[in-house]
Formats: sequence, structure tokens, C-alpha cells
Amino acid sequence: MPIIRQQVLQNIEFTQLKSLVNLNIDFSPHPITGIFGVNGSGKSSIIHALLAIYKPGDQDATRKDYKFSTFFTPTTHTTWLDSAFKITHTFRQDQTLVPNATRLYSKVTNRWNPRYTNRPERGVYFVGLNSCVPAIELERRESIISLTTALLNDALSILIRDRAGYIMNRDYQEYNQHTTTNKQYIGLRHNNISYSSLSMGAGEQRIFKILDTIFRAQPYSLIIIDEIDLTLHTDALNRLIDVLKTRATEKNLQIVFTSHREELAKRIDINIRHIFQTGTNTLCFNATNPDCISRLTGIQQRPIDLFVEDDLAEAITRKVVEELRIVRHCSIKRIGAAVNSFPLAMGMHLKGENIDNISVFIDGDIYTTHAEKITQMAKVYSGTEPTAVQRRNEAISCIRQFDLPEGTAPETFINNSIRALNDGSEIVDAAIAINAVLDKHHYVSTIVERLGYPKQLGLAKVVETFSGTAEWTNYTLPLRTWLESRIIALNME
Repeated sequence: MPIIRQQVLQNIEFTQLKSLVNLNIDFSPHPITGIFGVNGSGKSSIIHALLAIYKPGDQDATRKDYKFSTFFTPTTHTTWLDSAFKITHTFRQDQTLVPNATRLYSKVTNRWNPRYTNRPERGVYFVGLNSCVPAIELERRESIISLTTALLNDALSILIRDRAGYIMNRDYQEYNQHTTTNKQYIGLRHNNISYSSLSMGAGEQRIFKILDTIFRAQPYSLIIIDEIDLTLHTDALNRLIDVLKTRATEKNLQIVFTSHREELAKRIDINIRHIFQTGTNTLCFNATNPDCISRLTGIQQRPIDLFVEDDLAEAITRKVVEELRIVRHCSIKRIGAAVNSFPLAMGMHLKGENIDNISVFIDGDIYTTHAEKITQMAKVYSGTEPTAVQRRNEAISCIRQFDLPEGTAPETFINNSIRALNDGSEIVDAAIAINAVLDKHHYVSTIVERLGYPKQLGLAKVVETFSGTAEWTNYTLPLRTWLESRIIALNME
């Protein structure tokens, strides 16, 4: 039998699994992926499916095996028939690298396919909600408990102790294992006080559980953590993510967690995936601002809805809205990456909203043609039947773009336009002084930094200067034209 090594999960695509319908989740480019969403959005179903797709190897006795029936137990009410999804993964089979292989999972009879023995082999670990329960709440004995203590001073245990200390901002002097007749507890020494997990808070206990799992996992393993934010303060949570990110990179681990903590969604060094249910489909937003999700779940009070990619595009849009004197009629929100425009547009369309007054403006450097937009929308809402094609075209109708020259990043274009003014002003001189950057965004952000403005004020001043260039009118013309049509249609003149 060939030896399967170096498993990497790239994508999972659900046709139907519980409430998940036509959902596609990508696990790149970072080794850590956070799954966000309101209660009932399907986060638990996603991680349960991930736990069941692999067959763990035999070399690690501490690892538990997971089957579909572990999480999708058939009942008289739910048999899970017609469930179907597929994964795309890369692995090494003996000496051969097999990239972008697909594997289908389904239940069309009384058992799941493929059979348990035919699943790909990988180390899979799960830190569930039970790790949040303090050990003392599970202990039924009330008389004295005799503990035998062993110091954990091997290199890996010392590493776990030190990383936990960093996360908790504590100088742990010892990391111990306490044993009774039939149970084991971890133990610590801090400020010359020794204590076991029977005396620990839930947060401290869970940090050690997570770190022990991560640091002892075999290379290329998959680690799933349910509700990673439970029992942890935001500062400790962010330091935990820092530690996990470093370890995942060192050992080629993939870590997937669920969370409700919006602060984590602001990180740019992990994959952020927001899950949203429309009632007929499940949408996935990549690295989006929480405002985007709140728009789908809330009630809009202003007649014109405008969505843009980032804070620079927001500043440009606000300038145009101000010039047209319709600030009071417009709501402007950021969506993050341009790819989020497609699930957002489809989500609002499926909810039955009037998309005539909604416009999603992307920067214009990618997805510029109708064919490219159709391809992206098909990833959000699949199907070849006429109804699906019609819905995709209708949803795409509210996605527009600024008039950006082909092959140019918006920040580069704006910087060059400002430089051309050459009027001796501080902003123009700051733009001229920028000759090379590592990131295209720095062509604008560096102007703000050089002049020492707060970010939003600085962007507003850069956009004010840009509005005086020869390129301003053409660049913003698609937005201005659409807004003027809405002014007439909504009788806002």
C-alpha cells in the first residue's frame, strides 16, 4: 500500500450538508484559517466535516479517530441522505507529489462514501468545547486527592511552558504532571505556588490543552479548534494566535478554528472566512470587514447603498458623494477583498432586496470583464439551469468598477496623478519623494505617514488633492454616473 505523506487541504466545496448549501471555502494562503459567523451559520458542520474526511495513521496513539457518524449521527428525523461535498488536496504518495487531487464524499445509501478505510491518511486533532470546562467541575471526589507529581522538563514541555507564559504574561517556574489512581492533571508553579488543573481557571487550562495539541502534533497534521476565543481575553487570544502561527509554519501544520470574536477578523496574517446563510445558499466572505456582514443581517435606513474595497476607496466615494450633495442619502461600507463583492451581491439578491439602489464598486484592477465576473459569481452560486444563470447575471448587475487604466494598481495611479500636479504643496512633494515600495498600498499610505496625519484625515487630504488632477473626473465617472441616475430615480434633486 503506498505511503501517503505531506497532506495539505486546499479547498472544501459543499453541495449539501445540513444547512450548508453550495458553499466553497479556500484554505490558502495562510496555514491558519478562522471560520466566523453568527449562531446557526454552519461553523460546527464545517469543522465536523473536516474532522471526518481523513483516516488518521497508526503512529500516534494519542490521536482520536473521527467518523461521520461521530458528528452526523442518523436519527428518525435526520438520516443525512443526499449529503455531498468534495475536497481538493495535495499530498505526496511514496516519492510522487500529487497536486490538486479531488475526493468526493457523499451519503446516498445507509453509509458514507468513500468507505472509512479508503479515506486519505492524515494526522487529525480536535480541541473541542469540553476543554473549556474547568477540571474541578468534572471531579466528583470531595475528600483529599493524593497526587503523584512528575516534573515535565523535556525540551517540548519546556517550550509549551514558555509559550503559555508568554500568552498569559506569567513566569511559570515549573510544568508538571499530576497522577491519581485513574486520572492525570497538569500542574504549574508560579510565584513559588504549585497548583494543579483542579485549581486552574478555564482559560489557563485551555491554553495548555491547545498548546499541548499543537506542539505534539506530527508535521502536516490538521488541527481543529472549536470556539478558540472562549474563556480568553482578547490580548491573550491574539498572543495565542501568534504562537500558533509560528508553530504551524515550522511544522507545516494546518489549523482551522471557529470564533465569534470580531477582533480576530481584523488580522491579515490568517485566513478569515465569514459564513452567511441566505436561506437558499451559504456564502463565504474572505477577509471582509464585519460591516459587510452586518449589512446582510441588518436593516438599511438610507436609500443608496455603496460598498467599496478599502478605506482609500471609501474616502474617494465620500468625496464624490459630497460633491453631489447627497451625503445624507448614502451608506458607505467596506467589503475587504474584491472577491467579496460576489457573495455580497448574490446574498442581497437572494434576500429579495432591490439592487437598483445598491452598487458594489471594486477598484478596477481585477475582475474587469463581464466574463471574469461571471466566473467568480459561479463559484458563489453554481448551476447551469436557466434560473441559476439569470440570478448570476442579475446579481452581477450591481457590481461596478472605477475607471482604472489596465495593468495599474489604484494606489500607483493616484500617486502618479498627484505627482503630475507638481505645485510644490506638501502632499505633492511627499508623493514625488516615493520612488519604490514593497507593497502597492504604500504609494498612498506613505504620503499620510510622511506628513504625520491620522489615517482617515490623511486619506481625505490625499483624495482632496487627487480631485484636483486631470484624472479625477474619468476615474470616478462610473460612480458619478450611477449616483446621478439614482438621484433622478429617487427624486432627490
